[in-house]
Amino acid sequence: MTKSIVLISGASSGIGFKTAEYLHQKGFEVIGVSRSYPSSNYDFDYYQCDITKEEDIQQLKMTILKKYGHLDVLINAAGMGISGPIEYTTQAMIDKIYQVNVFGHVQMTNHLLPCLKKSSHAKIINISSVASDLAIPFQAFYSMTKASVDAFTKALSIELKPFSIQVTSILPGDIKTGFTAHREKPHLDEKDPYFQRYASSLARMEKDEMNGMDAIVIAKKIYRLIQKKRVPIRTTVGLSYKLIRLMYRLLPEKFVFWVVGKLYG
Repeated sequence: MTKSIVLISGASSGIGFKTAEYLHQKGFEVIGVSRSYPSSNYDFDYYQCDITKEEDIQQLKMTILKKYGHLDVLINAAGMGISGPIEYTTQAMIDKIYQVNVFGHVQMTNHLLPCLKKSSHAKIINISSVASDLAIPFQAFYSMTKASVDAFTKALSIELKPFSIQVTSILPGDIKTGFTAHREKPHLDEKDPYFQRYASSLARMEKDEMNGMDAIVIAKKIYRLIQKKRVPIRTTVGLSYKLIRLMYRLLPEKFVFWVVGKLYG
């Protein structure tokens, strides 16, 4: 039986690396890509590719077509985070997070669609976040990029239906990965009027992340989605996060914002 070929961006660490490892163990032909090689040992194929650089993705596409001939699954898992008051966030930082979390996924998808169209059962899996629905203060731009990923997923799923390519996004809650340590954040003076609220909010976020789910939970969910004949547009991972999203849909919006403000504001 021919192995399904899966390409994963952001595969040097976190969800991307754990998913690449897990799918490789399950018998998939896995291609991992990111700007740098993983620091841990790996057995899957790996290529350096900066998803914010079109020339890198073009070269990757040519390599895929030449060596593998097609793709069965594209997993857009690359991502970054920034935090801080909106007022102090520079345009350079906004541009950077959008380049990685949104435009990089769009470019990867657009350039690799010809490879996916050669498969009879292709899927695109985008890593979003529960924060796409529930905008979190002091990480507004992260929430904004993940909301963009959801909108991209919904529109793309309709556009690609005639080609039998399914598209879905996964909404994890807090995950224990290196993402927390790599979050970019501003330095605020203790006298700054935002300081106390921001410091408290950031401490809460980081504590939740460090006590969050292991990335293997997401890897296993991705595996199950690949096996499904039909995938949902969005999938939330973790019972508590499913309840949070249900609360968001059912309760008055003003009350939900009050709760979020108490927790993070």
